[in-house]
Amino acid sequence: MAGSGILFLPSAVYAEAGGNSLLVWLLSTVVCLPMLLMFEDMVRANPDGDGIEAFIRDGLGGVFGRCVPLMFLALVVVGLPSGAMVAGRYVAQALGSGAVVAVVAAAAVLVAAVASNLAGVKTSARVQNAGTWALVAMAAVLIVAAIPDVSSGLPAVTPDMSSLGVLLPGVVLAFWAFAGFENLTFLSKEFRDPRKDFLPVSAAALGVYGVFTILLTVAIAVRIPRSEVDEVTGLLQLARTIEPRSLVVLAVTVIAFGAMVLNAVAWVWGVSRLVQGAGESGILPRSLAVTTSSGVPRRAIALLSGLFLLVGAVLTIWPGVVVDAVATASAIFIVLYLLSIVSYARVRGLTVRSVLNLALLLVLAASLVQSGWRSLYAVVVLAVALTVQVVRSRRGSRTER
Repeated sequence: MAGSGILFLPSAVYAEAGGNSLLVWLLSTVVCLPMLLMFEDMVRANPDGDGIEAFIRDGLGGVFGRCVPLMFLALVVVGLPSGAMVAGRYVAQALGSGAVVAVVAAAAVLVAAVASNLAGVKTSARVQNAGTWALVAMAAVLIVAAIPDVSSGLPAVTPDMSSLGVLLPGVVLAFWAFAGFENLTFLSKEFRDPRKDFLPVSAAALGVYGVFTILLTVAIAVRIPRSEVDEVTGLLQLARTIEPRSLVVLAVTVIAFGAMVLNAVAWVWGVSRLVQGAGESGILPRSLAVTTSSGVPRRAIALLSGLFLLVGAVLTIWPGVVVDAVATASAIFIVLYLLSIVSYARVRGLTVRSVLNLALLLVLAASLVQSGWRSLYAVVVLAVALTVQVVRSRRGSRTER
């Protein structure tokens, strides 16, 4: 579960929510718990692993299920360039350079991801594990270094009951940290006993990751005044408060850049094959289903590359919207989870688990409403995807007649 979101979300959430940032993280983590129970039932029903598309289709029908690949495509073409820009800013600030270096470094992340996928190279589990442990080690060092300042800095993260309106919009932003949460269901087939192992493993992952994000937010709050916090590179600011400063800054920058490259390679690999599969099933144009002799979906990767270029150009022209872009991508995940909850309730009926998730549905829906325009992209994507699938279904019915 540990991904690139840990690089900037602690500072972004603190910059937006201030003293209520810990409440934002706590609420974001707690709302995931009912979904763990929902996804456990999914794993019990299908221990070999199955996609969220099939899960939504079971309860809401084929039209909604066929929207899922389109929503993932819309999500990744915004989320990955935004994450790449985060890594680019880490590099630029570490070098004391400007926006040009940040853009070049961001482009390098995406080019590396596209090139490796075109070559058919998939990051090994060993490399992924090494990147994850590097992120964990970096976070641990930054947290430990801030311990001496905790007692004097706690007022900075003391909840402010007069500004609770920041909580739900903050949850939409913070939820990017748990983006890909449902991927744990895909990994379940690698467990020794998926039916027994899924819940304790996923709960442990969620708990540890939640604690890390909270502690990193505290570390930033007690060492850096809120007015001076950089939403994107707060961890790098924190690194500059630790001696030997140059070595710590270098290590954090290298780990941040490397983690984003690994993240981008994995997402391009997964989504390009999702697009290729959507082409085969007619959800997307069938030309996207074409692969090379070695199975590389070059046309799907080319589509992703073109969309990365478009979104990257927008982020280059308006660099101040990087955090907003992440929030819009995060909103798509929330919409996918809302569809999953409704599907789950329809399939299972009213049980303790489904009622808990239906209560969660209200919280997530309210968070989207309070986030305002940041949620608009997700709503538009779902509406367009539904319209396209309804039109195609009707055309298919007429053709059969």
